[in-house]
Amino acid sequence: MKAEHVNPFIISVCKIMKDMCMLDLKIGKPNMTKGSYPSDASIIKLGLVGSLTGQVVLNISQQAALDIVSKMVMMPVQTIDEMGQSAISELGNMIAGNAATVFANNNILIDITTPSYCLGKEYKPDVPEMFSVPFSSDSGELSVDVFINE
Repeated sequence: MKAEHVNPFIISVCKIMKDMCMLDLKIGKPNMTKGSYPSDASIIKLGLVGSLTGQVVLNISQQAALDIVSKMVMMPVQTIDEMGQSAISELGNMIAGNAATVFANNNILIDITTPSYCLGKEYKPDVPEMFSVPFSSDSGELSVDVFINE
């Protein structure tokens, strides 16, 4: 996995979480994952098409998802209902759009598919392994997992 293919997502996750949720993220040690997630995690899957093809999965722990949605809707949220799923999906859209801009600034033109939301227990990986970058914050844990066809 090339750093130039992962860094736009790292940059975008950190920027959007800071701008939209006032969260400072601490980057953990990257690793390879087979795409199994905690059953209650909020999962946003995005496809990549264009100069690069592949997929990106935003994996947000339940605790972090509840806090993020609470910040986005500016009121306490106890469960991730349809409104929460929509808010988290929109967060995925913002991260994807920002990453596409970073790629474009590096002369790599990509399009990103509409985000799809599911719980960790419902996620079925369709790639063998992904490069996972974990983050921690005051709200909880999340990761951005990237698979690029090379």
